[in-house]
Amino acid sequence: AENQNPSARYVGNTPKEELLLEHVREFEDQFVNVYGNRFLFLCPPNEYGVPKFLPSTIRPTHLPYQELYEYKSCTKFLADFFNYDELAPPDRYPTVIPAPASVLTWQAGDCFDLSIALASLLIGVGYDAYCVSGFAPRFITTRNEARSACPQLDVDIEETKEEDKQEDDEFVIPKKPPLRSEYLDAKKRAEEADLARLQEEEMKSDSEDDPSSDEDEHENRRIHCWVLVRKGAREVAEDMYLEPTTGRIYSVTRCPYLKIDLIWNHRNLWVNMQVCGASHVQLDLYNSRYFEYVMLDAENPGDQGGDADDAGAAAPDDDRRGEHTAQILDLPSPWSERPDIPRERFHARCYQGEKTIFYHKCKVEQYAPYTQDDGLVQRITLYKDVRRQIPLEIRERFKHRKDKLIERKRRPMQNETIERFLPGRPSTSATVGGALKEFREISALSRELIFYKSRLDGLVRSVEIIGRKMFEYFEDRDDRLIYHSVTLDPTALMNGTLRNNTKNKDTYTVDSVGEVPIKKMTEKFRRNPEVPADEDIAKISFYLTEQSSTSIYSSTGKIRVDYHREPGSLTFRQCMYHYEDGNLRRRPANLPQPTQAEVHKLLQMQSTCRERITSSHNSITQELTARRKDEISIRGMRSVAAGKKRDLTTIPGSRDDVLEPSVYDLARESARVEGSREGQEEEKQEEQTSKVDILAPYLVDFVNKETGLVQLDSLQAELVAKKCTTDFRKRLTDRAEIIQRRLEEEQELLRKRRAQMQRRGDSVEKDEQAFAAYQDEAMFRTQILEQRLARHEMQAIEKFQELERMLQEDPRLAAMWQKEPAAVKG
Repeated sequence: AENQNPSARYVGNTPKEELLLEHVREFEDQFVNVYGNRFLFLCPPNEYGVPKFLPSTIRPTHLPYQELYEYKSCTKFLADFFNYDELAPPDRYPTVIPAPASVLTWQAGDCFDLSIALASLLIGVGYDAYCVSGFAPRFITTRNEARSACPQLDVDIEETKEEDKQEDDEFVIPKKPPLRSEYLDAKKRAEEADLARLQEEEMKSDSEDDPSSDEDEHENRRIHCWVLVRKGAREVAEDMYLEPTTGRIYSVTRCPYLKIDLIWNHRNLWVNMQVCGASHVQLDLYNSRYFEYVMLDAENPGDQGGDADDAGAAAPDDDRRGEHTAQILDLPSPWSERPDIPRERFHARCYQGEKTIFYHKCKVEQYAPYTQDDGLVQRITLYKDVRRQIPLEIRERFKHRKDKLIERKRRPMQNETIERFLPGRPSTSATVGGALKEFREISALSRELIFYKSRLDGLVRSVEIIGRKMFEYFEDRDDRLIYHSVTLDPTALMNGTLRNNTKNKDTYTVDSVGEVPIKKMTEKFRRNPEVPADEDIAKISFYLTEQSSTSIYSSTGKIRVDYHREPGSLTFRQCMYHYEDGNLRRRPANLPQPTQAEVHKLLQMQSTCRERITSSHNSITQELTARRKDEISIRGMRSVAAGKKRDLTTIPGSRDDVLEPSVYDLARESARVEGSREGQEEEKQEEQTSKVDILAPYLVDFVNKETGLVQLDSLQAELVAKKCTTDFRKRLTDRAEIIQRRLEEEQELLRKRRAQMQRRGDSVEKDEQAFAAYQDEAMFRTQILEQRLARHEMQAIEKFQELERMLQEDPRLAAMWQKEPAAVKG
């Protein structure tokens, strides 16, 4: 939508701009005379129909967002931020080139609009950026990436590699390079070539949602615009092309573009004279063999001025060059207003809050923060087939969740789920728990929990192979425990119960199975330097049950104790204890038997191990139960919402809310509190003024000049009280009228804007976002005024009653309440 109060340079040209346009027209005429009839897109009209030279449309701007400071993140952000409109028809230049400030406000535009906006931001942060217009294939101009690989997958791989590098040890023993077979290398290269050929054929296969499979009637004639970033500035190593519609980056020598027509920045414009493909163009802009420039540039003179005949006269040449430089027509300042992105729109990122892109065997869905009830901001779905009907993997990213969930991966074919959490996840237990970092689960097979190193019990990893084994790893515990595990024997169960109804007190609860007998428990400890190695237990295993040939559990068991190794020793001490008649014995009988204290210590360790495993199992079960309840409530909330956006006007901080309050929620709440606080402060000021002697202005005429006291008779007291009451009533009424008048003005302005929107026809879609923002602010102001008016009406009655009470209790008006005696007739 056009600005209602546009700048003077939007609707007209300055004398300097008119001089520039005349110079450009002369250049165009000379160019046609020398090189023949060729259309040059140099001075298109802006959104108000005023012709503007293309370089003067670029407005270098540095916005206060870190993401817009690097060219990669800036290009990707604008590709998501804008709603791309294709050129219609695709072989014609656009009829209008609006200001980049208007494009950022509309959040929509064609390739020229997006390129100029991107170049303005890149030049503003120090890059040597240019806009390039030319010709491109259909998949570029239509932003069809159905045959392209998803770039987000490469980003995820790079992030994973960086995390792996950070987790690696700083010092690594170098390994010898493995022996390589030339035959195996050649075979591998051949297989890779065959795989690449198959993938290329698959990419070329026809698809119903890929219109590029059809023949193109505008082949090699589709006009497009993109951005060039030259090497040198901001440590850019090589020249590159940036595609503003998708955010992709191409090398200059390996780009998909077909031909280059024009190149321009905020200082000059160059016409390409090379008859070759875009990947073979020489980007020597001030070489007249390759480009013709419109403006003379004193900083890059090239071969544009000076007489070469008089080579010997150096001083005259310098004078002539200085005079020529002084006569160069410099480019006017950009006519566009400063582009800006409001902070709320910047954090929303996507146009209208959501965006869907289809890639080869992949679909990417992006959502603005706080628009989804579960905090979803991105969903990547990988498919097995080209038509994207059989999902292989679903990757979801979340933000601002109270449970700190940041990522979830699901593989439907394997029933596998992986969830990752940020630090600070709240604990489900008052003593231990929380600090969950990663959760992996394969339905009915296994589950794994990885924790941050901040738990009180030192647990860092818990793995359960459902129905078979559970083991956990610990760090930095006072008792030096580093590992414990429990091994189960599911073969002892028959239809969910023990065989022959044999009772066993040592069982382990398994979901969907029940009580399963424990076969073995194991604990491992780290080295204690204060104890000799042959007395320091490294591992102890408790074999609780042994299965006999009759498949009935016997009461016999054993305990195996392994001790730490001595430094430089290959062997370690090991002891095996068997249960015999309720006591522990070593076999054969000639070995040293344990003392009563040693037996008591081993039995105590077995009891402690059982308690630890039970406690840890209860803690993990509680963690998983709370996690399932959270997800069930979120699913129920999503089903009720049925895809509706989250209402941001609700009061934040609710315990039932899944998301943390955003800065905008806090701002709205702060505005409400501030509004009510202002009303209360005004009322307090009124109360304070009312505490001042309100009768003082009315008693000035009745003060006795000799004594300085006030003595009123009944008539005078009644007159003073009446004046005070009347003035106070008028003051309250005036206050109510002021609030009512402001309320009616806000409602009238909103009514006019609604009527204006209804009268507009085709431009409603462009104006709806601005109107929605205005309507939200107007409704907020109206609500505050209604609250103030209602509060004023309620408190006015109380204040008036308080005034009457004060007048009754004031001793100076006591004469008003005393009846005078009747006059005696003479």
